[in-house]
Amino acid sequence: MLSGERHGKILRELDLRGSLTVNEFAAKTGLSTMTIRRDLTQLAGQGLLRRVHGGAVRNPSERAGEAEYRRSRQPLATLGLIVPTTGYYFPEIIRGAEAAARLLNARLILGVSNYSVEDEYRQLQRVVANSVDGILLASAGPVEPGSPTYELLAGLDIPVILVERSSRAFESVMSDHSYGAELAIEHLVSRGHRRIGLAIAASPTAPWLRESHARMVSKFGLENDAPILEYQRLGPVGGNNQAELAAFLDDCRRTGTTAALVLPDEEAITLIHIADEAGVSVPQDFAIVAYDDEVADLAAVPLTSIAPPKRDVGHAAVTMCMERLSGKHGSGLTPALRRVNLAPQLIVRESSGLVGEDS
Repeated sequence: MLSGERHGKILRELDLRGSLTVNEFAAKTGLSTMTIRRDLTQLAGQGLLRRVHGGAVRNPSERAGEAEYRRSRQPLATLGLIVPTTGYYFPEIIRGAEAAARLLNARLILGVSNYSVEDEYRQLQRVVANSVDGILLASAGPVEPGSPTYELLAGLDIPVILVERSSRAFESVMSDHSYGAELAIEHLVSRGHRRIGLAIAASPTAPWLRESHARMVSKFGLENDAPILEYQRLGPVGGNNQAELAAFLDDCRRTGTTAALVLPDEEAITLIHIADEAGVSVPQDFAIVAYDDEVADLAAVPLTSIAPPKRDVGHAAVTMCMERLSGKHGSGLTPALRRVNLAPQLIVRESSGLVGEDS
């Protein structure tokens, strides 16, 4: 490794962590302790750091603008960000991650798994081979002991942050989907609905909505015979589950169910079309709240929706990863795993009205 490259790594380490010990840096980089000590002496002579026993710290008297110049030359860290898709839900997460990366002088490497566990594993291998400093992962499947993804991540000595996913073994940042479902049910109850159905596509979000729906039915003493549909989406775009949604609407009419929470937006839009063809008016006869708020406002009847804080999730995940890299996690030698839940927002539009209300 050339001296210029070594010096850049040393200054980057000091920018990121504030200090450096010779032995730890040697283990991290594979350089000899003698070489590192010689480089530290040279950099100290240039006024770019201050030698201390066993290593170095940033120079507190660094000339104005010098740190900013160093940071502009090289990112402090490179983070691998792997998502299932860039076409729905995750673009805002990516934009939030990009904003945090710019602010914190990090570089992102993006991988897309296409909801394939096998592709995800290959993407992880790729970013690890690129010597990333941290990994942000919205996994395609469960991250549990025994899975290839879990075993790969557990063997790394870099920060791993799960994005919109949870695991006992890793830190995570995700939307509080349980709270989002509660907001939806509370809103429909406030509009006078006593039977509230649930139609959700099988996904990592679905269990949170299903559990919250059951809890809120009990909490408000709602009728418990409203239909619940959990279905496998038949294609990557909406509108392919018309038969299931038509049967769901029939069940709602048969049981006197007057409202439903539907995941995702695209299928909520499909349900509006099915209702219109069946002579069921939204919201006068049947109210709908969509979950995701990706395209909810573009429906023929603009959909009241739950909007997860997607951009904030991406921003917080990068921030958490950079804090771990810089050691800003308190004084404990073994800092507790952090699981951050961010609250979704209810956006009220036309698809949820008072029972029997004309609009």
